[in-house]
Amino acid sequence: MSAERMDFKEFTETVTNNIRDYLPEQFRDAEITVKEYAKPGISYTAMQVRQEDQMIVPNINLDAHYQNFTRNGAGLADMDHVLQAIAQQVQSQPGLETEWLQDYSQVKDKLYIRVSDAAENEAFLANCPHREVDGLAVSYHIAFDNGQGIQASAAVTNNMLDLYGITPEQLHNDALESAQNLLPVNMVSLAEMMGNMMGVDADMVTPTMDQPQLIVLTNDQALHGAGALFYPGQMDAVAQQLGSDYFVLPSSIHEVLLLPDDGSVDYNALETMVQDINMTAVAPEDQLSDHVYHYDAEDHILEKASTYEARMEMKEIEAAKAALAAASIAAVKDMSKAEELHAAESPAGTLREAAGKEEHTEPSGDHRASDHGHESAERHSEAPKKERRSVLARLNDKKEMLNSQPKKDVPNRSKSAELE
Repeated sequence: MSAERMDFKEFTETVTNNIRDYLPEQFRDAEITVKEYAKPGISYTAMQVRQEDQMIVPNINLDAHYQNFTRNGAGLADMDHVLQAIAQQVQSQPGLETEWLQDYSQVKDKLYIRVSDAAENEAFLANCPHREVDGLAVSYHIAFDNGQGIQASAAVTNNMLDLYGITPEQLHNDALESAQNLLPVNMVSLAEMMGNMMGVDADMVTPTMDQPQLIVLTNDQALHGAGALFYPGQMDAVAQQLGSDYFVLPSSIHEVLLLPDDGSVDYNALETMVQDINMTAVAPEDQLSDHVYHYDAEDHILEKASTYEARMEMKEIEAAKAALAAASIAAVKDMSKAEELHAAESPAGTLREAAGKEEHTEPSGDHRASDHGHESAERHSEAPKKERRSVLARLNDKKEMLNSQPKKDVPNRSKSAELE
């Protein structure tokens, strides 16, 4: 048997057909199923070996076993090793009481939250109630806690939400309250954490002045600790402690790094750093996001740093528009006042007022001179008419004078001539 002759489908069929032979007698009637399984940070083809009345069933990662199978040579002996390893996984799962999972009154005190990248976990989130915050998804999980820490967990699915008969809002609120008790916040400087890991004093690993002063936020078990940032009031508490807005670097699903935003930090450089670390130092299933986030303490908003930058630019544009509109309104009001004042003090207004007064007062010396000139013009225009009347008068006078003179005798010739 070789890798070339056994693809993943053939490998899966071989496992499901032969696994009972490697299990104890009580698994003879177990139901064996293979399906695609997704959880925050990872998805794979899973095999379940379910006994009767078993509510929680472990998921066996067949993808991982197939990789080991092909890496080790893919011979018959290698297949035997795979089946033995899978059988051991099925039997080594801790015995967990599961009846209480059907009673929400017992479940609500075991709830906690996880944070994951929404785009990378669509398959898982499609079946589970969750909330999204600009690309980050908050999902709800039930802890199996034996008093010494969380042994295992189960995601709350949409079917379980229906079984409990509660709303997503109630689940969210109950999970946040329970999580603070199960997994309290733990926030320390990166220098202090590194000092504890190295067994030295934190002062010996304190960054220099030109290095970022990073804070690590997680929970007391460092298990899915990125969710602690979403505890009620936690983001504002961090802002108060740091005295400013801050950037959130998604180190992994187990913790985040916090950096004060003093106005001198280029988030693009931070994002490049996060992406490099994800590629080289963080397991794929533990990666949270390739994006840097920012918390605005004034507006109480957690968002991608790129979203924050765009929102601030829009705020500046809106503020400039508002200032321009206010200035325009003020200018119109000032112009209206100026026009009213101008109308009250204009020469036209003064002249109209003076004209009104002339109707009731004697004209001034200048006005009398003007009127006298006007009268002279009228008399001058009438003079020719009077002169023409004088000529007629003189003609009439002459006629009357001639008629009044005594008549003299004249020859008949003259009369005849006169009669003609």
